[in-house]
Amino acid sequence: MSVPADNVTVVKRSRKTGPAGGITPELQQILDAAASMTAKGQEPRRHHLVPKFYLERWAERNLIRVTDLNNGRRSFSVPPSKALVETDYYRVPSESVQGGSPVLWETWLSAIEGDAAAVFARIDEVGLEGLTEAQWGHLLNFLGVQISRSRSYRFQGRWMSGPAQYQLWELDRPGAIEATLRRAGEKPHPERIKEIESYFVKVNADPWSVPIPAEHEMDMALRAARSLAQTLSTRQFVMYRTAMPLLTCDEPVVLFHEHMGNHQARSGGFFGAPIIVFPFGPRDVLAMFRQDLPVIRPNDVELTWSETLELNRAIAGNAHRHLVERPDGKLGANLFVPDSKDPAQIVNVASRAGQDQELVWMPAQRRWTGHSDAPVRAVASWWPAAVPPAPRPPSQGADWQRERDAYYA
Repeated sequence: MSVPADNVTVVKRSRKTGPAGGITPELQQILDAAASMTAKGQEPRRHHLVPKFYLERWAERNLIRVTDLNNGRRSFSVPPSKALVETDYYRVPSESVQGGSPVLWETWLSAIEGDAAAVFARIDEVGLEGLTEAQWGHLLNFLGVQISRSRSYRFQGRWMSGPAQYQLWELDRPGAIEATLRRAGEKPHPERIKEIESYFVKVNADPWSVPIPAEHEMDMALRAARSLAQTLSTRQFVMYRTAMPLLTCDEPVVLFHEHMGNHQARSGGFFGAPIIVFPFGPRDVLAMFRQDLPVIRPNDVELTWSETLELNRAIAGNAHRHLVERPDGKLGANLFVPDSKDPAQIVNVASRAGQDQELVWMPAQRRWTGHSDAPVRAVASWWPAAVPPAPRPPSQGADWQRERDAYYA
């Protein structure tokens, strides 16, 4: 339930976030709606990476400004309906999911977005404290889905199945592929070795070429969204005004750490990050504080100019490719944003005496990782004097604790 306290809304809630499992009445409505579009030849083909209703919050005269970080920082004005769109991005093979339409995923996302749009309007009207339990559920679902639907999430899955495996098993060493096949109980025939070599040449050059069936991608995204919604439900939610306009981006749910340039192997991801940020509009930001952190709220409830600038730098550094701002904005073209990096870094952890296990950690990387001029304690008023270590995620077994102990040794 939602508990208002000291101008902070604390949410503790578990909500289902997707059509996995049995066919509920809600899922049946989505199946029927998708089937109807297919039957009428009206399947949507242009799919938004970020919902149109969300982009419209930055629009003036039906235009927003988009900056492409991967294309020479090309900056252009475009209607929200045509921004951050990819053809058939959520399309799945016909009848591959519950015997349904190829646009089942897109139809389900549209339902999530419709619920979220109503919640955003309610927050604009009465604030977080005025939300019902159902509306909190819609907001949590939306935030979880926005993480797992993204380009970064898909790229990470492909990178983990391609270049990460190549690096993890050190397959560039002579004889490494043969040894790996033998460990797996497979004979290292020359044809098989050549096949594996060719695969890694291809996927190392282009991780997007790793083949993942669309229906599997959908299933992974829905399961992740459900888990993320539950994780976010434990946080303390606070809305702040900003002294200057905010950016947003194609990855608008942003993990905040004390030093955004450090490798965050100990951070605990979305469970353990001290603060998670979501640009709610061009002058509003939703901050989600970890349960064990004090929520420091300025008396005037408005972030300073310098805090807002640091906030924009941190948001921009989370982008996969695109920044979004008001049509007259210039931050996207002028803010320094580092180049993108591999989704994670492979770190070998020395085993303790008497242990024969080799441990590997894969801390996530974003654009700011490794940069000495990355934001430090972005939004200074949010941070306590000392931030406690990330807590242990729930329902983790003994193996997880052994690895954690080895890392902290």
